[in-house]
Amino acid sequence: MEYFVGLDIGTSSVKGVLMSRDGKVENVKTKKHAYYWENNLKLLNAEDFCDNCFSVIKELSDSLQGEDKIAGVCVSGAGGNLMLVKDGKSCSPVYGWQTSYDPAITEKVLAPLSKEAVYNTVGWPKLDSFPLSALGYLKATDPQALDNADMVCMHIEYLNYKLTGAWGITRSQGTTFYLIDQAAGKYSKEHLDVLGLTEDKLPPIVDACSILGTVTAEAAEKTGLDVGTPVIPGTFDHPSAARGAGVFDESNVMVSCGTSWVVFIPYATRDIPHSKGILVDPFMAPKGNWCGMKSMTSVAETIDKYTTLFLGDISVKEFDRLAAEATLGCNGLVIEDENTDVSGYSRPDIARAIMENIARRLKDFLEELEIKADVVKLVGGITNSKPWCEVVGQITGKEVRVINGEHAGAIGSAIMAGVGVGAYAGEKEAFESLGF
Repeated sequence: MEYFVGLDIGTSSVKGVLMSRDGKVENVKTKKHAYYWENNLKLLNAEDFCDNCFSVIKELSDSLQGEDKIAGVCVSGAGGNLMLVKDGKSCSPVYGWQTSYDPAITEKVLAPLSKEAVYNTVGWPKLDSFPLSALGYLKATDPQALDNADMVCMHIEYLNYKLTGAWGITRSQGTTFYLIDQAAGKYSKEHLDVLGLTEDKLPPIVDACSILGTVTAEAAEKTGLDVGTPVIPGTFDHPSAARGAGVFDESNVMVSCGTSWVVFIPYATRDIPHSKGILVDPFMAPKGNWCGMKSMTSVAETIDKYTTLFLGDISVKEFDRLAAEATLGCNGLVIEDENTDVSGYSRPDIARAIMENIARRLKDFLEELEIKADVVKLVGGITNSKPWCEVVGQITGKEVRVINGEHAGAIGSAIMAGVGVGAYAGEKEAFESLGF
């Protein structure tokens, strides 16, 4: 039997799935990244990151039996983590996207790039984090580091390089790199000139679902993969999850429920999400739809804060159990913020009221984005919780469907691996044929 490995590189962990050619998920593995803080920078050792991902692949490949074979590997995930490479090895830590850089420093370099110009070029706003600010920070504080590097990339591109010895970045992953002109599909001369970068120091732009390269002997030893196994470059995390959940067309909407909750909507052209001022991703372009995304930030943090404040130190399982005992409306309890008086209400009502607080925020988001779809597909960790899915449906008035749940991103990557090696005609055709 042929299998595909899909990796979903998240902010806090890497998820991997082993999926058979007929769509059966045979194994899943998850391992956390080991970020650390230094001088107010959130950092990650690049070699440790790669080894962590290799170990996930190794555990998946070790579960094969007999004549089973991994026919392709694809890596997708959350980009925005900058790093530098010299002579094929990391010469900097990975600068995590959650670092906020002092604009008094970064704007010494980035001032020529206006907020409007940045958004028009890359489809994401000019923020005090992500690679553009990280590069501005390095250019202002340590220009020698940029000059000495052979390659400026993100950690996912480095992982693919360590697997294959080949460099490449897709347009979807490239959005969070902040250096690619999204509409043109090529590097932005304005951005490179401001930073003093040249294209020979950047990964070539390649197509998603293409074969970037094949597994080297060194990588095969660390991963258990066969030498010559094709490696396919993937996409940003939410577009990958959309592929795994079957969200391809304008009639669909997905909510990715993780650290933040992200509403994901396919659109026929880039102009539509761009006119709304939301996050834009090439998604299936140039042959298919673009997409727009809008993030409800710090949702997990809010849930944890409210749970601890109103219910004490309880497990996620206990929180779900309590919420399952309550009904819609929570006997009149509406939690607005941490100052809400919950005295006199039962613990089940409090638990469900916390869920309803988040669901109301989501309803407002959907209305703001003028979402007409009757069905919302949920992905992410909360899909394991029946009460959460019920509350989201009750409050938003949408039918909630869960397809591949918390592993949708990794399954989307596995689908792209299959497309890349010719097992499927395309991502949508693969999803529809696999019977998820």
